[in-house]
Amino acid sequence: MAPKIMLVGVSVCDIILVVPEISKPGDIVYLDRGITISLGGHPCNISVDLVKLGYSSSLIYVVSAIGNDFCGKFIEETLSSYSLQLNLVKIPGVGSNKNVIVVVKGEDRRFHVEVGASMHMQSKDVIRLVEEVKPGLIHLAVGLLGDVDTNLQNVLAASHNVGAVTFVDVGAPRPYGKADWRFLIESLKYADIFHANRYELQNVFGVEDIFDGIKKALATGAKIVVVTDGERGAYIAKDNYVIYQKAFKVDVVDPTGAGDAFQAGLIYKLVELAGDKFSRSYIEGIGYDELAEILLFSQAVGAVCVTQPGTTTAVSRENVENLLKKQRDEVMKSIKRMRIL
Repeated sequence: MAPKIMLVGVSVCDIILVVPEISKPGDIVYLDRGITISLGGHPCNISVDLVKLGYSSSLIYVVSAIGNDFCGKFIEETLSSYSLQLNLVKIPGVGSNKNVIVVVKGEDRRFHVEVGASMHMQSKDVIRLVEEVKPGLIHLAVGLLGDVDTNLQNVLAASHNVGAVTFVDVGAPRPYGKADWRFLIESLKYADIFHANRYELQNVFGVEDIFDGIKKALATGAKIVVVTDGERGAYIAKDNYVIYQKAFKVDVVDPTGAGDAFQAGLIYKLVELAGDKFSRSYIEGIGYDELAEILLFSQAVGAVCVTQPGTTTAVSRENVENLLKKQRDEVMKSIKRMRIL
C-alpha cells in the first residue's frame, strides 16, 4: 500500500497576471489572457498535482493555516473538492496569505506576497499531527512558517521518530522574519531529501556555483539533494556524485507552480519505484538508475505545468506520459554523471 503523505507549508490565494509588458505609471496594458485567481502555496499545489497524477487523496494530508476571510474559504473549498485530508488551522483576526504574481513573457515571475496566517502555525501542533498520522513521507516548505521554521529540527526529528521520510523544500527566496537561513542549514541533518532552485540554493548557502551549493547541502547531512534550474535543466545528488539532465522543451505560458509540480512528480515516482520497500532505508540505498528515472519524471511534470495559466491546471498523468513519449530519449541522452566529493 502507498504511504501516507503529509504536506506542511503555506496555503495561498494566487492572483496571476500574464502580461506582455509592465505598464508605465498612469498607463494601461490590456491582457489577452486575463487574470487568473487560483489556489497556491506548496502543500496545496503539490497535493493537487499528486491527485491529478493518480495518488489517492485519502492518503494525502495538507497541514496549513488560513484566515477567516474570502481567500481562506476559497482555499478550503478548492482543496476539499479534491477530497484531501485537511488540517487547516483558522487564525482569527489574521488574513490568509495572498500573492499577486506578474508573469512577463521571457522573464521569471515577480511575486508580491502578503504574509498572513502561515506565520501563526505552531510546531507543537505539527508534531502532534505527525505522531497521530504517522506519515510515510512528510514534506515541509519552509521560510514563511514562523514557529515551525524556528523549531524545524524538532519537527524533523519527530518525523524520523515515526519512520517518515523527510523532504525539505526552500519555500521562499528569503525567509520571512529571520535574518538568514541558519535555522534551515542546521536542520538539514534530518533531511532525507532537500530541494531548492538555483536562486534559492545560492541564497541559502551564499555561493554562486551550483556545484558548491550542492556540496554544502550534502555536507550538512542531507541524503539526497535536488536542484531545479528552469529551462537549463535539473540536478540530483547523492553520496559523492551528481546527475544532470537537460530540460524538456515546451511552450511556456505561466511558470508559476512548476517547482511544486516537479516535487509532486518526484514524490509520485519515488513511491512508485519503491513499492512495498518505501522507507528511509530505501532512500539511503537508492541507485543511479532510479535517481535518473525520478529526475526525468519530475522534470516532465514540471514542464507540463507551465503550458497553461495556473499552478496545477495543466498537470495530468496523460499530459506527462505524452510529453515523455515525445522527448524521453532526448532528455535521457543528455544525462551527465559527475563526481563532486
